[in-house]
Amino acid sequence: MEKYYLLAHTPLAASPKGFPRQEGRPYLSGDILRESIEEALFFYALGKHPDFAEMVRVFLLAGKFSRIENIKDFLLTRLRERYLELQELVLPKKIFLPEITVRPVQTIEVSTGKILKKREHQVFIGTTSFEAQIPGVIKYAGLSYCEGLARTELKHFREKLPKLILFYEDLTNRFRNFYIPLRTGFWTEDPFGGLLLAYWRVKEVREVIRRRLKRDPLPQNVLYSPKDRATFGWVEIAEII
Repeated sequence: MEKYYLLAHTPLAASPKGFPRQEGRPYLSGDILRESIEEALFFYALGKHPDFAEMVRVFLLAGKFSRIENIKDFLLTRLRERYLELQELVLPKKIFLPEITVRPVQTIEVSTGKILKKREHQVFIGTTSFEAQIPGVIKYAGLSYCEGLARTELKHFREKLPKLILFYEDLTNRFRNFYIPLRTGFWTEDPFGGLLLAYWRVKEVREVIRRRLKRDPLPQNVLYSPKDRATFGWVEIAEII
């Protein structure tokens, strides 16, 4: 096991209900971090391995979509079969945080820039340490996924929400200085998150997703903090700080 640092570069939220606590100490579940890592690796695998991408494409074209949860389970199960390195991924059950705060938050529709709702939410901004075992491929997967996700959101916000342009341009310029970039926690209310993002440019799959799931492959909404002028969940796993 090695020591790592979790750096929340923008507000990090654990869930719609806030952070769980143990003996009064707030923490982020390791399962949330694992899910984010798998999502990033899924995006990376679609671009890296044509055979994996084709298998997923065929499933999405031919599958009978009854429940979103079934689709996510199927795709991530195939990913774990393709990347046995995930068996080497060891994360703590709980990553304790030094302190949390409350921020006003807006849920913003990505396609239009429209504010869907406003409220207050618990967030963490800062640095905490934890011990883990993380395969090297996660570094490349995190960079690929975060760049793709940030550029997609910037593309839409450039016209619909110009106040976010500088934030996203600065963020994308900084990614290559991150050891492992990730998007994690409760950063969207979309049940798919960014899982289907890679199929935004594949017309036949995009049309099937639109027809059967009544949605686009890109995240439908993101959480935004007006105080920080930033969207939620952009973090770095670092070896040193």
